[in-house]
Amino acid sequence: MLLVFLLALFSFLLYLKGLAPSVYAGDSADIILASWFGGVAHPPGYPLNTMIGWVFTHLPYQAIVAYKANLMAAFLMSVVVGVNYLKVKKITKNLFVSITCALVLAFNPLFWLYAHTIEVFQLNLVLIASSVYFLFDWREAILAKKQKSRSFYLSILLLGLAVFHHQTSVLVVPAYFYLILKTEGKIFKNYKNILKILGFFSLGFLPYIFIPFAAMRQTPMNWDDPANLHNFIRLITRADYGTFSPANFIVGSDLKTRLIEVANFFLFVKADFKIIGLVIGIIGIIYTFARQRVIFWFTLLAIFFTGPFFLFYSGFPLANDFYTGLWERFLLLPYFFVLIYIAFGLYLIHSVLARFFAINKFRAYGKLPTLAAGFFLVLLPAYLLVTNYDKTDLSKFYLGEWLAHDVLASAEPGSIVFVYGDTMAFNSQYLQYTDSEFKTMKIVKGASLYQRYYRDQVMREYPNLMIPENFYSNESNKDSSEYIKSFIISNVQQFPIYADTYFPEIESYRWAPTGLLKKLIPKQQYDKNMLLKTNEEKFSKFKYTDFAYDFGYEQYITPHIKENYYHSLIGVADELIGNGLKSEANKYLDKAVSLFPERKEAYFRLSNLAFLEDKCDEAKNYLERIQQFDKKDWRVLAILSDIHGECYKDEAKAKSFRDDADTLRRKVSDKPLESF
Repeated sequence: MLLVFLLALFSFLLYLKGLAPSVYAGDSADIILASWFGGVAHPPGYPLNTMIGWVFTHLPYQAIVAYKANLMAAFLMSVVVGVNYLKVKKITKNLFVSITCALVLAFNPLFWLYAHTIEVFQLNLVLIASSVYFLFDWREAILAKKQKSRSFYLSILLLGLAVFHHQTSVLVVPAYFYLILKTEGKIFKNYKNILKILGFFSLGFLPYIFIPFAAMRQTPMNWDDPANLHNFIRLITRADYGTFSPANFIVGSDLKTRLIEVANFFLFVKADFKIIGLVIGIIGIIYTFARQRVIFWFTLLAIFFTGPFFLFYSGFPLANDFYTGLWERFLLLPYFFVLIYIAFGLYLIHSVLARFFAINKFRAYGKLPTLAAGFFLVLLPAYLLVTNYDKTDLSKFYLGEWLAHDVLASAEPGSIVFVYGDTMAFNSQYLQYTDSEFKTMKIVKGASLYQRYYRDQVMREYPNLMIPENFYSNESNKDSSEYIKSFIISNVQQFPIYADTYFPEIESYRWAPTGLLKKLIPKQQYDKNMLLKTNEEKFSKFKYTDFAYDFGYEQYITPHIKENYYHSLIGVADELIGNGLKSEANKYLDKAVSLFPERKEAYFRLSNLAFLEDKCDEAKNYLERIQQFDKKDWRVLAILSDIHGECYKDEAKAKSFRDDADTLRRKVSDKPLESF
């Protein structure tokens, strides 16, 4: 056990170096706040995670809340590393293979990344890893003609905790059923045993006793307000998201999209374990099929159902960086089982190398051949350590906090701010509750207003607001826009109102871009000079000001956050252009280019502005930049035709570009260019 402790401690200390110092993105801030307040996180509530998180976020030392919560991620993942060592040792009986496999998992880039920022997947891995270890321990005892029912029922209890913590864990049940059946099938022939199994599994539901008590406290994090039975059932069945889907926004993905998910799974395995890890895994597949047939099928079933099957079923639309970042987290569970094949591949390699080093003159050196073979195994995790450190290091990642600050800094104190999307909403809430500078802000998650419980929460949290009549309705209108509009109309004369995405039309008012938000102002107060001055002031207060800053290796979350700035800069530029402030618009477009040098929207606008001022070369250069990273956009050729015809007065080149544009356009549509 000392070695287990040392492996876990080593991993924990390593993870501390790359720990995110503040809030990350996606659901992370929601998990942090639920833990800090002892409230109810997003469905299904994650009570066990919240209770453990409360301990970490209230540790008696000086650090911000988010850092303490992220410390929990490092701790849990280091526990998984230690348990993974025990699991591999249990099935291979090889010390070197077990150490190597533990470190391969520790240095896997996806696993390592989520050791640096809190989510709900870390605890899920601890529970599943522990459950699998005790399941293997029970199987070993049965095969040795020993009775070890304690390990079996402990495995079932931990599985129950995992399934009730995160429902995707139920996908390992077919693998469990197969292994149990092949180890001691008669266990299912006795109804008392079945009842006992169901009983221990059901004990995993016990942490949910915490949920009603947390709801009664009515903390700011109180999803579904599960203080009554109806809301409690709604929470634990994830009715808000769609009980049998990861999220309601991805229902209906077509077959092609789902097949792409499966293909991406194997591409991610290749990328995260490298070619060498993939080869070792294939060796392990062959070995387990030949020598450990039950383990082979157990592992295959576990990988299939938690990986390709789940991803095909869920059909995540990998339309942008956020969805891809959301998708990849679900690979953590199948990765854990992939390590079983890699373990047996390492076992075979170690055995072959040990025999090779033991022949002839090496035979006299005792255990030296085995040690030498073990040294070669350690080269794999050493390689992963070197190549993945920069990919996973979040020690200087403040972009999630910067986004929250800059969103709230775009509004004035006391404002009502409508936010949409997980990162914008949760990160803004985190800063509202943890930074006194923004405590007077009234943040409203616009997309949640269709829920009566959330409207009640808004009324309770902001008692000085004017509440529209329809807020008291018990109907569950799936369209939040009705409530947003009535809420705005009721409060627009009392409070400044801002929004980041949805901008309903309000009579006698208009939405004016203001930093990362838009402000609702009376039409008669709208003035282009005010627009220019306000945005200069807001952007000057931002934490994220150097849009050309090199973040080094960027995970999917980094560009996802940067997109919020990019679209805001484009929006401000468009508003300035519409008001004749073209040169001022250029400044914002240049910043947008600094953010994403390979995005087209800013270049198109810069080219158009240059063209309108007869700056032919400048207009052409912007379009040629687009062609450097996208040669298939027919619009570039069409605009180049206009530039050569109207600006350079070169009709021959204009016609050539026009013909090329028409040819390219016809490749993607039967409609002629002139119809667009």
